[in-house]
Amino acid sequence: MRGRHIFSLCALLLSASLLGAQQTPSTVSTVDDIVRAGIANNKDLAAVRERIAEAKGLARQAGVRPAPTLGLNGATGKPLGTVGEEQYGGEYSQPIETFGKRGKRIRVAEFSVGLAEAELQGRTAELAYEIKAAYAQVIAERHKVKLLSDLIAFNQETLRLTEARVKEGDVAPLEAGLLKVEVSQAEVSRMSAQSRLTSAEFELRRLAGFSSGTLIPDAIFPAPTPLRLDELQQKALENRADLKTARLEEEQQAASVELAKANAKPDLTLSAGYTRQHSQFDGLFGLTSSGAPSPIRDQVDILSFGVSIPLRTSRSGVGNVQAATARTSGARLHQEYLEKTIPIEVESAYRRWRTASDSLQMLQSGVLSPSSANLSVIREAYKLGQLRLLDVLNEQRRLVDTQLAYIDAQADAARSRAEIERAVGGNLP
Repeated sequence: MRGRHIFSLCALLLSASLLGAQQTPSTVSTVDDIVRAGIANNKDLAAVRERIAEAKGLARQAGVRPAPTLGLNGATGKPLGTVGEEQYGGEYSQPIETFGKRGKRIRVAEFSVGLAEAELQGRTAELAYEIKAAYAQVIAERHKVKLLSDLIAFNQETLRLTEARVKEGDVAPLEAGLLKVEVSQAEVSRMSAQSRLTSAEFELRRLAGFSSGTLIPDAIFPAPTPLRLDELQQKALENRADLKTARLEEEQQAASVELAKANAKPDLTLSAGYTRQHSQFDGLFGLTSSGAPSPIRDQVDILSFGVSIPLRTSRSGVGNVQAATARTSGARLHQEYLEKTIPIEVESAYRRWRTASDSLQMLQSGVLSPSSANLSVIREAYKLGQLRLLDVLNEQRRLVDTQLAYIDAQADAARSRAEIERAVGGNLP
């Protein structure tokens, strides 16, 4: 009887950790669905998206031409007692940008849109990694709670049967005492796992933007697929958001150098004006059509044109050009640094994933199966009276420890795969 109970526990523990939960909500079936929900709910990413709209607005504003100026003026001598002297006019002036300033300014501003989009990509990849790592922890703790709960239920049932046999005198009271200790130890472990599960679920809800009452489904992690290191490194050099940012910054700063050189050169301002002047000659009179004397007045209409050019020296924009050149050099050096370090980061993440995958496979094929077989043999020996209950319990502990290690290995493999995706800058197939 005891042997059958223990053997059933082995099968139950194996199925709990290897198969996991089978029922998933229809709307969320994979961890990628949770990631998508988290990206849609995250307010920090929403703020980054607004920066893209801001950059587009500034790029549009950069193409606006200088506004013309309309000026109106007038002069009269009446307030000072000079009668008959009046002048009225207006002037229209238009600044003209020279040396392609507007086109260079637009080009510099357009790079800001790409930089904002690269920032969004990088923040999204980081959030995806954090969600996947947190979800792996949630699933691991759930499996541990389930494993330990099943162990407690099994031990309690075994304890009930053992206590009945103690009353009948078939077994020593020591066996019941040993089982009570096993139940208590398993309960302590289960409570600890439950506490870690609660914390992990709170963290995942925070990252995914779920409310406190939202149930976290048992979604499916993508099945492991063969990965080639050289392909991952090449993909990282093509997709990494920080490398895109460095490349865009270098191009933007190079365009800024050209803009600074153009800004150092003067613009033109074209102007045109019209003036009407009224004058009266004191002491001089003429005759009207009726023969009456009238003061002599004069009216003059004047049309004026002009061009103004700021007087600048060759040093007017030297500082701005020097600063833009230094920023270009800095951006280029940062890009070269990333191009060297990113393949190393990818290789490091790849090695961790390979180690985790190999450990997972070894635990499954080289530890779990032999441990189950060993427990089966010990059970038979215990039934024949060749071993003590303590021997069975010790082997059961080893099996449970192996199962817990296997669950941790599953979570580590999932986290290391997510870490590769973060290092590459995008989801893996």
